[in-house]
Amino acid sequence: MFRVLAPLIVPPHMSVSGGARAGEQLSAALAPSCRMSVASMLNADASSLGSETGVARVPVRTWLPPGLPWARLPKRYRTLFYRSDIPDRIRPGAFDLVHLHNPMPALEMERVAGAARRAGIPYVVSTHGFNEVANGRRIYGFDRLRGEVWRRLVEQPVGRVVQGASAILALSPADFGILDGMGYRGPIHVVSNGVTAAAAPDPALDQAVHRKFGLPAKDRSGLTCMFLANHTPNKGLPVLLSAFRGLDIPYTLIVAGDRRPEIDYSALQPDRADQRVIVTGHLADSEIAPLMRRADLFVFPTLADTLPLVVLEAMAEGVPVLASSVGGIPYQLEGGCGLLVPPGDAAALAQALTQVAADPAQREEMGRRARARIGQAFTWEAAARNALSAYHQVLADRPQGLRSAA
Repeated sequence: MFRVLAPLIVPPHMSVSGGARAGEQLSAALAPSCRMSVASMLNADASSLGSETGVARVPVRTWLPPGLPWARLPKRYRTLFYRSDIPDRIRPGAFDLVHLHNPMPALEMERVAGAARRAGIPYVVSTHGFNEVANGRRIYGFDRLRGEVWRRLVEQPVGRVVQGASAILALSPADFGILDGMGYRGPIHVVSNGVTAAAAPDPALDQAVHRKFGLPAKDRSGLTCMFLANHTPNKGLPVLLSAFRGLDIPYTLIVAGDRRPEIDYSALQPDRADQRVIVTGHLADSEIAPLMRRADLFVFPTLADTLPLVVLEAMAEGVPVLASSVGGIPYQLEGGCGLLVPPGDAAALAQALTQVAADPAQREEMGRRARARIGQAFTWEAAARNALSAYHQVLADRPQGLRSAA
């Protein structure tokens, strides 16, 4: 069996990352077919990998370069400069292939790719976060100076990594144009994210989670919606809240994900007694499904996303999705699994919410279609088959003298 290292390039201060979770789950699905090792910049407590997966975990040390007052800088700036010892793990003969996941910090992604090239090991790249990279200057509203910093420290390093790759594993066809804009002309394989099949509901667990967050028993008197993401500007939380403030219907909005100090969450509560916003903060993995099942609708007004794993998780629970028409989301929701609105348009989002609230039968039909589409197109088994095919092609194209004898 050939040996694959999967580096997860993620800022270590994050408690969760969709790209990292997807990289771990794909590695676990590939483990029966090749010797998979994961090297994650996130701490081990944030991992979704268990010891039974057959994936080896490579210990990783991370740091910020010395000599600068990093503690005085916001995390969004520190993110660009984290380094790790992953490049030191990539030595001639140690692995047959490197599979890079996630593009931030981009300078570290480039260091890891450079180590693979120096070791004579081919590497492939999954396109997690590429939509955000390509559209970062727009979605973050950068001025000219910060836009130039983004171009030099994010766009250009990711572009150089892409151009040196032996193959790209695109999460959806929506990534093709982005790759072309980065100057990539090599082979592209579509390897979408998957999602594990939804477990049977545990009524006792569901009730315990609902009590923890003050959710009443589910009824038909109002629309219950859920949002789950990092509360960063690109995920559209301000758009979400603006849309809900304009609604003239009863609702409960569950806002899940890590709190951020710059957001005044106390100001989110509506004035009406039949409207409520519940901010959960960080969720344990075991709490996500009970909240998803409690929701009538998953709402995700992101400004830029490649193929969000959380959308697939909602679909797997049979929850219809209302999301922005960006990146691979239209591909995820093909076949009537949900509704799409333009990114950044709070009025359109509010109109769609009102429409969905008035039509329970439509919600139920979209939920059924969402669950069926997961089984047809978004399983980790299918992702592993597609990735393995790409691996074989890359290794078959290596010069004879560099092929592993393993």
